[in-house]
Amino acid sequence: LMHRQLLLTLLVVCLIHGLRAQSQGLKEEAFENPPVSAYPKTYWWWLNGHVDTVRIKEELHAMHEAGLSGFDIFDIGVPTHDTVVLDGAPFLGEVSLQAISVALKEAGELGMTAGLSMSSSWNAGGSWIQPIHAAKSIYYSQTTWTGESGISLGFPDLEQNNPKGFRNIPLDGSGKPVYYEEIAVLGIPSEIIKAGQLDTAQIIDLTSFFDPESEKLNWHHEGDYQIFRFICSNSGEQLKLPSVHSRGPIIDHFDADATSAHFNYVIDKLNSVLPGGVEASALKSLYLASYEATGFTWTPTLPEAFHQINGYSIYPFLPALFNPEWYSQELHSNFSRDFRRTLSELMVNNFYRTAKEICHQHGLLINSESGGPGYPLHNVPVEPLKSLGVMDLPRGEFWINHNRLNADGIDILRVVKEVSSASHIYGRGVVEEEAFTTFQHWQEGPYEMKPSGDRAFCEGMNKVVVHGSSHNPGGYGLPGIYYGAGTHFNDRRIWWPFVRPFADYLARISYIAQESDYVADVLYYYGDAIPNYAGHKNGRFMVGPGYDYEVINTEILTQLTVTDGKLKIPTGETFNLLVLEPEKEMHPQVFAKLNELSGDGALILGEKPKSVAKRATLPDLRFDTDDVDALWASASDDGTIEPDKAQVWSGISPVDLLQQISLPPDLTYTDADFFVLDYIHYHHGNQDFYFVRNTTKEWINRTCTFRQRDKQVEIWDPVSGNINPALISNPEDDYLSVSLSLPPFGSTFIVFSDTEVESESQSITIGSSGTLPRFTVDNSHLLIWDQGKINLTVKGFKQSFINYPKTQELEGAWEVEFPSGWGAPDHHILPELSSWTESDIDGIKYFSGIASYQKTFQYDINSSIARKQRIFLDLGDLTNVAEVWLNDTLLGTTWTKPYRFDVTDQISPGDNTLLIKVANTWNNRLKGDAITGEQFTHTNITNTNVAGLNKKRLTWDQVPLIKSGLFGPVTVITVQTIPIRSR
Repeated sequence: LMHRQLLLTLLVVCLIHGLRAQSQGLKEEAFENPPVSAYPKTYWWWLNGHVDTVRIKEELHAMHEAGLSGFDIFDIGVPTHDTVVLDGAPFLGEVSLQAISVALKEAGELGMTAGLSMSSSWNAGGSWIQPIHAAKSIYYSQTTWTGESGISLGFPDLEQNNPKGFRNIPLDGSGKPVYYEEIAVLGIPSEIIKAGQLDTAQIIDLTSFFDPESEKLNWHHEGDYQIFRFICSNSGEQLKLPSVHSRGPIIDHFDADATSAHFNYVIDKLNSVLPGGVEASALKSLYLASYEATGFTWTPTLPEAFHQINGYSIYPFLPALFNPEWYSQELHSNFSRDFRRTLSELMVNNFYRTAKEICHQHGLLINSESGGPGYPLHNVPVEPLKSLGVMDLPRGEFWINHNRLNADGIDILRVVKEVSSASHIYGRGVVEEEAFTTFQHWQEGPYEMKPSGDRAFCEGMNKVVVHGSSHNPGGYGLPGIYYGAGTHFNDRRIWWPFVRPFADYLARISYIAQESDYVADVLYYYGDAIPNYAGHKNGRFMVGPGYDYEVINTEILTQLTVTDGKLKIPTGETFNLLVLEPEKEMHPQVFAKLNELSGDGALILGEKPKSVAKRATLPDLRFDTDDVDALWASASDDGTIEPDKAQVWSGISPVDLLQQISLPPDLTYTDADFFVLDYIHYHHGNQDFYFVRNTTKEWINRTCTFRQRDKQVEIWDPVSGNINPALISNPEDDYLSVSLSLPPFGSTFIVFSDTEVESESQSITIGSSGTLPRFTVDNSHLLIWDQGKINLTVKGFKQSFINYPKTQELEGAWEVEFPSGWGAPDHHILPELSSWTESDIDGIKYFSGIASYQKTFQYDINSSIARKQRIFLDLGDLTNVAEVWLNDTLLGTTWTKPYRFDVTDQISPGDNTLLIKVANTWNNRLKGDAITGEQFTHTNITNTNVAGLNKKRLTWDQVPLIKSGLFGPVTVITVQTIPIRSR
């Protein structure tokens, strides 16, 4: 028994009779060659409005060849100290519109789709925005009243109320703002203010006694009062980083008229230059960047909306916006909650929903980072899931090696789980992500981008929007001009000629995720707070290893139903458990819904609130402490519950509760508590897709148990597009165990398909010194890469042998050719493989570009006569991407580990010629120029972050050199293969 436990068992999936039921699942052909819609798109930064239509066409062709499906044109400025980027034309001016027209025409001919950001930089707005439609704030003046009628109430001091935005507020000849509206005049007894406990019943609305023309208060009353005059005027908030001739105010994001004016202006401008208008062009969407306005927020319709939503007047609480300490903590807290809810509804309806309606009228879609990054990073006064749910194309973002951690250690810059949940629960189908943003300029290649991309895929991303590709007009040299953040994904990249396989990889994963339904066990209700945030996967909330969850808000929670004990969201997906975010005070509709759901048999877990809020608009939903106590129950001392009892449970963890109801993890393995593997589960027709990624830089070999049974199991490799049978065990049990061997940061799909299983199945077991060896299944053959004792069991027959992969290292010198004109010698002999940075020759040490390694090596005839052997060329290690030729035959491009090719059919007895073209990044040449004073490079980017130094900016002379080139060892590996079965 002990011996058997030491052997890791791998069983090949059962043989099937007949053809697979392709019509019930996703097409294998589409996985290998994904549809255009699955391929990534990119932000196309037009810096300072400086455009070159010749280069526009060149860049679009380069994008198309690299596998990009489209782009979002994004006019943007540069920091004021940037003296490299030339000033261009204003956004949506004549030159800008002609450039947009050229881009859309070329995109249409290439079959690409285009989007357009609605402003030069962000937030929404522009030079055309009139004061009545510009962002607004609330201002006040304070006057002491001692009983004298007809006193003048001073006009609010805008600068004192709003020192940052004051200088941008248009003023008339009298010094008053061009636009302003009176809000209210309030009288407050002075002694109440002094007491610090405002009684709203004693606050008098004096608006009707105030004459705005004369600015006099005609009120007859005795006593000492403080008179507050509140007005609404522009906030002065400007676009964040517009191109130099495109400065202007942002719009009032809470006013439908302002939204309409802005969108109609942009669309009318586009229609003026597009034959047939926007509907006949390649323009398919308009984009609203993240909302990052600051300061107080107001809009003229706010008082009416506040009363309608909350059932009471906002006017007695206006002083709370400036002096919250005048109110009791409870009173102010309740008002703040209702004020934020009102702003959220105004923004969702008057900005996002109105924008969507206008877009649809013109045959366009709307996309936006409408949820943020919001709270707690930016002042985004919306409930993010609801605002994202409005979007046709909800979008989030994630970064490479950059984060913003809050006090709880949650990366608030990572907005993926929130967007995928919003897309799922509102049935949008698309999860766009502003992807691979970074401040580490030219530090990365596709392999370095892969871990962050795979993590985003495991959080639900299904459409990559690379951040980003900067437009480079002619004359700027290399590497050219760039926006200050983002991976630089354009034809000025050194490894750009080799980037297509990376795009194919992203597209294959996106295709599965776009066409399938997300599967999880748990619903996580993230509470009724506004603003709110979901956090990254397993951040703010976690079920436990091997379980996944969906995030919902109040709107979706109140629409939940229960069928056979399972919770169902409006889109039809079902879940086993609802977990509640702890809240001291619960919304009455939420409490009522929990009562209903638990009574219908739903399993609910959460901490008991102290109370249920009383809302003026919900007089029939009044609950006291006894009601709360009656609904809640706590697990017993031994941690058990009564799952059939109609109550909400506390005192037990989600993972313990799920295991108590006999629901094991969806995916598990021996050290799952360490999360060395990450996953996401999708379902389509008769197929279940598990995308699994290795989170480490080491090989991971694990036997994983999946909550599946009686299925055909295959491995769909997104790197190659190949599909092979999986190695499984216990096919007769309730769960299937699949053994995986993943290279550093490797990833794959494990695909389960319903099928008719043959009564007598074939199986193979492998063991090597009690540990699972590194292996791959390729072309339905098993290849074992480690040397050691292998134990096989085939249909009950056991055998053992010693596995000996034969390795021949290509030793000795290499010829290396460098391109002319970049400081390196045209021809150089390396006595052995090493990084260019180790060279004594500056031109090689600081080289950035594509260098060609050449070698002739001998392969001995009959050097191996093992049956069913395969021969591989393994490059060892390199940076960053390589294209490989053997005997004048292109083997392909390799960008991720292992850098290996099957050369069985290409290698020849005797002499073999090997050519390896290796591309690195611009980092080393930029450093070399900074140190030596040479000028091979030209760019506006003067400094960068580097890995290992958290958020520290270094000038190019300070940055470390990045190991570059081919390091090897380059080997020819011969392995004996084990045929599994034909597909």
